[in-house]
Amino acid sequence: MKCDVFNIWTAYKDDLKGYINKRVHDRDDVNDILQSVLIKFTKYCETKNDVQNIKGWLYRITHNTIIDYFKQSNRTAKTELNGLEVQDYQTDNENIFIWLHNFIDSLPTKYSLPLRLSDLERKPQKEIADQLGLTLEATKSRIQRARRMLRDKFEECGIVEHIENQMLYTITKSCCLT
Repeated sequence: MKCDVFNIWTAYKDDLKGYINKRVHDRDDVNDILQSVLIKFTKYCETKNDVQNIKGWLYRITHNTIIDYFKQSNRTAKTELNGLEVQDYQTDNENIFIWLHNFIDSLPTKYSLPLRLSDLERKPQKEIADQLGLTLEATKSRIQRARRMLRDKFEECGIVEHIENQMLYTITKSCCLT
């Protein structure tokens, strides 16, 4: 089966553009990325035609093109957030790390301390239990609750995606800045 580039592109380009728009906030950059996806799609269709799930495949190309876009230029996007202008570093793991520390600090101490010792300081849970005077089961439970609370906080404040050792994120509320 030969790719029908025109009809396939017409069917999916608006959805792909929306997908890119959620991750890239500059209209010109969105159009550049969309054009790159079209070029990759066209080149592939000229040489191969073995794609089983065309929609999933197009989204994967789009996703990878977005990652390449940010890697190439180490771009930043400015985001308006409740009247504040915030630098939104799309692939800046340091920002995520800072937010992670702030989010952990915002948890009640009985949850934040075991989580910090376990996940940031990489201490064994048995050692943490002994240090805090808790049973191993109680320690495991607190760490799991803290992780859930942390995940909820991230979901409340933004979308985080792990992509091949990179992080793309979009700030959705000002709670990420506290």
